[in-house]
Amino acid sequence: MPGPEKTVLFIDFDNTISRGDVLDSVIETFSPTAQWEQWQDDWRENRISTLDCLRLQVGGLEVDQETLLDFVRRVAIDPDFVRVQQWAAATGTELLVVSDNFDVILREIFRHHGIVAPPVFANALQFEDRKVIPSFPYRSPSCARCAHCKAVHFARYSGYHTLYVGDGLSDICPAMRADRVFAKDSLAAHLLAQGKPFTRFGSLGDVVGHLSAGARGRSLAVHS
Repeated sequence: MPGPEKTVLFIDFDNTISRGDVLDSVIETFSPTAQWEQWQDDWRENRISTLDCLRLQVGGLEVDQETLLDFVRRVAIDPDFVRVQQWAAATGTELLVVSDNFDVILREIFRHHGIVAPPVFANALQFEDRKVIPSFPYRSPSCARCAHCKAVHFARYSGYHTLYVGDGLSDICPAMRADRVFAKDSLAAHLLAQGKPFTRFGSLGDVVGHLSAGARGRSLAVHS
């Protein structure tokens, strides 16, 4: 990693730290009808924004807080996330979790697994009986793509060497700005199409391996 330059590592949650997409599972399980599938298709075809899609899907859920939290306690996480935390602590790297999921869900999963959560930046939820009310504190008025534009957090780290780890379309904005990117799945496909260099990973163990090996990666070729 860079010598005297400070480093910050941003990491996505769903299907990156977690095994599988937690929010998709929540929406599928607690939606009272199949309408969420149409909204998902509309989003994939760019007929509605991510913000509108999540407002509709999450705002339409029928579940109380305790039932939701009990459900997400079943979520498995990549066991090597702890190694990522250890690497960050050993190297003085700031570590932040940035997610299009919701803070109360992420914090409960970390708590359940006995993990001291790093700073978490995510969307927010309130509950009124079995009604779920989403809000989006990190929406950027200049970004039409995202409900939570994860790139907004880069502003506080001017002059840092920025690392990003993610898997999906909600990771595009920060991945395009980061100095080094670890990517898989649809994020990797997008970066490949855009010619943005990245290192492909399958699990967080791969990421730790690259970081621990001291690869600088400022002008890496794409790993197919």
